[in-house]
Amino acid sequence: MSYEKVLRQLFHGVDLKVEDLYLLESFQISTLQSRVPEQEFAAVLFAYPSIRNFLINKHPPTAEYIQRVQDKYGPAANKKDIAEFSDRLIWEIAELIIYNKYPEIYDARTRAILGWDFKDITSVVSLKDKIVIDAGAGTGRVAFKAVKDADIVFAVEPCASLREFIRKKAQENSISNLFVIDGFLHAIPLPKGYADVLITSNAIGWKLDDELKEIERVVKPGGYVIHLISSPDTDDPLSKHITKPEWQYNYSKYKNNECTIRKYWKQI
Repeated sequence: MSYEKVLRQLFHGVDLKVEDLYLLESFQISTLQSRVPEQEFAAVLFAYPSIRNFLINKHPPTAEYIQRVQDKYGPAANKKDIAEFSDRLIWEIAELIIYNKYPEIYDARTRAILGWDFKDITSVVSLKDKIVIDAGAGTGRVAFKAVKDADIVFAVEPCASLREFIRKKAQENSISNLFVIDGFLHAIPLPKGYADVLITSNAIGWKLDDELKEIERVVKPGGYVIHLISSPDTDDPLSKHITKPEWQYNYSKYKNNECTIRKYWKQI
């Protein structure tokens, strides 16, 4: 099944339209080159020059790629093609838009398919009275479980709408030891050697080596790092890299329904 079809199935009934591209943040626009179907993307850029200008102004480095795609593919032939291309484009990157437009729907629909159990974390290290970072926090699934035992939890998340979702949920549940901050896995705004445990869930891999270096900077000696990935994919390029002597992560995996749960962990 194509990724577009997976997303349509997962988020069925969700209203998305081409104008939702205006919701993308700069770091999300930076990923389009590896995500978008190019002919459809070019058609949308020709049909909606204001979207083209927005993407370039929001993330100037994307200008070269946009020009290259438009040079390669011409505009759509008619309005029907534009509508079809727009719909296909939006659904190929649907989760990026839903992060921003419907964080509560993203949280509800993805919670059941993440697959892993919190014991995958606590079997490595207890979070009792620890300083914990949930890096690439998304809607805060790890953070909201960790606050029950940890002293302090920092949810580090670059998407503004997801940060607001976590803050609101924490307030509604009177959680006082959860702090939400803007940041990336390769740029965590906390001091060196600050955290006892850092956890990611389906978040690592955009700038892998930079992320791994930053994680080792922010976790104190003797602290733990745990990465959890739930995916239907059989290919696993991540394990080939982070189990190398340079990084020395432990690695395990198991099947849960249709997903493979992969866990990578190490003590710093």
